[in-house]
Amino acid sequence: SCWESRMSGSRSSAGWIPRPAGIFWGRLGIRGVLALALLALPASVAKVLEGHVTGSAQLHSADPHLVVLGTFGFECIMGTCGKTVPEAEAAFFEKGMIHIEAHGDPFIKGQEIAMFSSEPWVNKSAWKQIWRNRQLSCAAKRQHAIFTLPLTTSEGEPVDYRASNVDAVDFYHALRLSSRPLFVHIVALNCAPEYQGALSMYYKVTLQNPGGWWGAQFSYDDQSILRTHILAFLALGALAALAAHSLIGLQAAQLSHPPLLVLGGALGGFALSHLLDIFFYADYASHGHGPEGVLVMSEVLSTCSDLVVMVLYLMLSQGWRITDDHMPQRDQMLIGGAVLVYCVCYVLIYTVDYALRDPADEVYVLLTTGAFFLVLIRIMLFALCCLFFYDTYHREPSVQKQTFFRRAIVSCAIWFLQLPFTCLIAASTSSSTRHRVATGWMATVNTLTLAYLLYVFQPSRAKDYFTITATGNELAGLTSDMDDEPMRDRPPLRSSVVESERYAPLAEERGREPRLAVPDEGML
Repeated sequence: SCWESRMSGSRSSAGWIPRPAGIFWGRLGIRGVLALALLALPASVAKVLEGHVTGSAQLHSADPHLVVLGTFGFECIMGTCGKTVPEAEAAFFEKGMIHIEAHGDPFIKGQEIAMFSSEPWVNKSAWKQIWRNRQLSCAAKRQHAIFTLPLTTSEGEPVDYRASNVDAVDFYHALRLSSRPLFVHIVALNCAPEYQGALSMYYKVTLQNPGGWWGAQFSYDDQSILRTHILAFLALGALAALAAHSLIGLQAAQLSHPPLLVLGGALGGFALSHLLDIFFYADYASHGHGPEGVLVMSEVLSTCSDLVVMVLYLMLSQGWRITDDHMPQRDQMLIGGAVLVYCVCYVLIYTVDYALRDPADEVYVLLTTGAFFLVLIRIMLFALCCLFFYDTYHREPSVQKQTFFRRAIVSCAIWFLQLPFTCLIAASTSSSTRHRVATGWMATVNTLTLAYLLYVFQPSRAKDYFTITATGNELAGLTSDMDDEPMRDRPPLRSSVVESERYAPLAEERGREPRLAVPDEGML
């Protein structure tokens, strides 16, 4: 047998009381938010599923007989898929672990916790052939479980594992790994004729892969996901710091470069989003579950930052700060309307998908109908951006600026079409690895595209394309129709600010005089 089990019971006079799934973040100090957040997390391992199930199965699930408690993927033997180990040697390798603590109401007969496999398993049907199959009875579905753990006997008494009455079940399984990853679904069911579908239980299921802190507690499809977010945070944090350094230099020289300011805000948002993901997955690595609110905040930050970059591309396609300092009101309303439609559709799709999505469905989130509509909306926004770029390109006489527009449309295409390409990659990748592949791909594309934008937005290079004005013109360049003459068209000014000398070359192109923002006292 590929299963090794050990069962024990525990006696409790008051029954099992679920412990609150509180998350303790620890106190943050001067050594850094990330370091102390990781150190403050209590040491524990494995994914933990904990909660109550009360009432009929039809109230909790799309299947009238099965209530899904959670899903987990066990990795391959020795961490290498396709590795075949002789049966005589398999017992010496590390195993996956399943630990179930549960308590069922003794007045409801036939309550059980079972485990099903996503793929066919030793004469057992795959999960997709069982879940929501109206042609199979509860007893027929139960026969396809890899194992079942009774919580009460058919007479309604608690299961007696030690020849004495017990109030709770404490059950261990050591899973011998194979050459293929094994994805399992933990479910609660009741197939007793008199109480079919009736459930009243408390459960705590701990699932663990072989390995250390970085991998034991993660499902096979989530392996290395924490490392991905750490690398993305370090890269985006470095880019955000570089953007902040450039903005500080411009501020010291009293010069304004609004596109760099917008890009710096987007970089900071993406970096903070990945930092929140690190908090979540680090807590997950220590507790087996993480604070869902942090994950939602990370998703909101990432979405808002992505939206900021899309708006930046739309404004650049209209020649903002390149051909004109001010955008016509018609173009502002058009871009604002397109962004508003995107936001409304995104919130609507996300809400509907969250409300209607089956938690036991094995369809990846990027392959759902909601993802298809999001892809369609992004393609429409990209088409609008291309139209703006085409019109602005043909109205621009400068060869250097035309070169900038040609390169900008390529990076714009990469940014807007990254989601469609990610969906294609997810569809062509194995279901056991598509989540980490899609996450790594999107993080890489985002980082490289933002790095390119930061490269061309640097003040030393932006002088060839953008109009860099005095600080007083910054807000006017964004929203106002005031007549702010660019500094390059004004008489040359001498600066008494030493820091501004670093940015004097910005105005020396094509024979222009340095256009520095702060005159000395003599000129005043």
